[in-house]
Amino acid sequence: MRNTAATALTIGFLAWATIVRPGPALAGDSTATSRGVSGVVELFTSQGCASCPPADTLLARLSGPGIVALAYHVDYWDYIGWEDPLGSRNNVERQKTYAKRLRTGALTTPQAVVNGVAAVAGGDEAAIRRILETEPLAGGPGSGGTVPEVRLETQGDTLHVFARSGPLAPGDRPPVLIFVTFIDETRTAVTRGENTGHELVNTHAVRDWRVVGTVTDEDMRIDMPIGLLADPDGLRTGCAALLQAVGPGNKPGRILAAASLEF
Repeated sequence: MRNTAATALTIGFLAWATIVRPGPALAGDSTATSRGVSGVVELFTSQGCASCPPADTLLARLSGPGIVALAYHVDYWDYIGWEDPLGSRNNVERQKTYAKRLRTGALTTPQAVVNGVAAVAGGDEAAIRRILETEPLAGGPGSGGTVPEVRLETQGDTLHVFARSGPLAPGDRPPVLIFVTFIDETRTAVTRGENTGHELVNTHAVRDWRVVGTVTDEDMRIDMPIGLLADPDGLRTGCAALLQAVGPGNKPGRILAAASLEF
């Protein structure tokens, strides 16, 4: 059965997520902040696509302290012989909204959307790095003062998510906070389709993503039990928080700040 983890997360999030103010950090707890993140790479990929494995490898290489790297597996290649166990229609919907906003035309894989501002071939490392350098996040390294910011903190068995929009220009719409959960790494032996006979290694495969809410001039703080985010198969899990501007027609705009944390 596919996407049972995503369903559990949806139910759990709605039942348990509350807006709170976290207390002081405890020894052994973890914190991740957007102040150290300069870019976000969102890769749309599929295990059923022969062109995708090199892009998957590139995403793993890009992933690090300064880059939030996320792999959104899509399901529209399932018909050619291999049903991607990591694929979901929800991931396709995110790619569709980007396609409308960035006017990329037909959906393709592998495709990388960098910082929410440009879509390029998922295996084009030079293009991805060029956008990361020329279009850095507003709340990334070197930013000072009151800027867009997100922070993830674990305290015992609780995850706290903090978001701040920073000053908004007249007429600007408040950004939204997007919460993403992912599996650190999976290995899949493919027995059908274009990648038959290969063991595919996938990094940061998105289990679920959703818009948590609008971040106004007041800080947003959310508290949720870490147990609700754990992978049912015991695989190492992570989460990311993306603060994203809202473009015309409610389409996703520039990503302003991001952070990710594994546990």
